[in-house]
Formats: sequence, C-alpha cells, structure tokens
Amino acid sequence: MLPRKSTTLFNSPMLFAAALLAAALAAGCTSDPQRGFSSTERLGYAVFVREQCLYHCHMYGIVVGRPYSARDARSGFPPDLHKTPQRTDDWYRAYLVDPGAVMPQSPMPSFNRLSGRETEGLIAFLRRLNRETVTPAPQPVSASSIPETRNGPTEYDAGRSIYASNCRGCHGEWGNGGGPVGSLLSPEPRDFTDTLWMSKQSEVYLFSVVSNGKPKTAMPAFRDLLSARERALVLRYVEYFADPVGKERMELAVTTPNR
Repeated sequence: MLPRKSTTLFNSPMLFAAALLAAALAAGCTSDPQRGFSSTERLGYAVFVREQCLYHCHMYGIVVGRPYSARDARSGFPPDLHKTPQRTDDWYRAYLVDPGAVMPQSPMPSFNRLSGRETEGLIAFLRRLNRETVTPAPQPVSASSIPETRNGPTEYDAGRSIYASNCRGCHGEWGNGGGPVGSLLSPEPRDFTDTLWMSKQSEVYLFSVVSNGKPKTAMPAFRDLLSARERALVLRYVEYFADPVGKERMELAVTTPNR
C-alpha cells in the first residue's frame, strides 16, 4: 500500500489560499479572521475560499496591498478588494453574473452558477472588505468645465465607441436600459430614449452624473476612468438616443465612405 500523501499548505491550493486570506484579514487586528462576521459574511468568506478567488487572482492585491487604481481595474489587473470603491448590492450582483457587461476588460469569470444564498453571502463579504473605503466627494460641475466638442461624424463615432465599452452592458445598445445586466439593477438603468425626460435635463446635470455617478444606485463615477473629453463625447452620443432622426443621420454619415 502506498503511503497516504499528506495535505499541506503547499500541495493544496485551496488551503494555501485560505491561509493567505486569513493572514491578510487578521494582520494587525485579531487571530480570528472571521471575528465579528455575520453568518452571511461567513458564508461569503467560505465561497471566496472555495472558489479560490484569492489564490487565482486577488492574492497580490490583498496580501501585498497594491493601491487601487480604477484604470488598472478596467485594464483587467485584479484590484486590492480592501480598496475598491463601495458599490451597491445590485452592482455586485450584476458583476458576479456577467463581469464583462459591467467592466468589459475584466478577466473575471461569471459566478452565475452560485446559489442565491451564496451570491448574497459573497456580496456581503466583499462589502465588508472595503467597508472603510472613503467615497470621494462629488466634484462640482459647471458649463465651463464641459469640454467643447464638434458635432460631427468623427466625434459621434468616438462617443459611440466609448459608450459601447463602458455603458452598453447596463443601458443597452439602444440606450433604453435594456443591457445584459440592466434587469438586475434597482433602480433600472436610465432610458435615454425617453424624449420628455431627456429634454428636461441640463448638460451640466448629465455630465455631473457621468463624472460623479449617482448615489444609492449602481451608476458608478467615470471621472477616474474617462478623461473630461471622453465624458463629453459619450454625453453627446447619449443625447442622440432622444433624437432618432439626428441619430440616423449620424449613423449614415459614419458608415458612408469618404464622408
């Protein structure tokens, strides 16, 4: 009979990940990394370890403590989950179901296979990790702070590309809030085809929402992800959803050779 192979931290990735996570959570505070956890947070901790989230992707951020960078997250670099921005439960739910719809460059796989209870536990655990993250105060926006852009096919095409990469997953290809994860959010994403609502909004307000996000919703701030010009371009593009005739003309101009 062959001798039984002993299980150690080094030949069991799951145990190794659990040990690293425990060390990261316990550093400088308590020998029990789950002390003070609710039962839901404990379940989320167990799911995080079981799915080897730390071992496969988040080890460097959590253990080494790499500073969070919004652009790194967008480029696919696993962030330090202690330092990520605070999100709403529905944002996390949508991200776990379809990461690519929320952050197109994210390498994270879908966790749609989790049960509802496991999903809620994982969300609770993730929110506990970054509970001390300070949400930056909204930056004031004025008409003069919105970069001027030409109202031409080149600018329209640029805005369309930015929208496709950053907004389509929630707001949908047609701007009506019907993106792949739109139905998972509460409130649901804004319907930009609502002509009456759009006609009542100032560009300053819309640019402010794009830049600072909207509190108590899944709408994130894009001021650290997109330049002021990029935010202005996507705003111009969004306004075309409420102007179908103008949008059709721009689409024709963009697709017509030698425009």
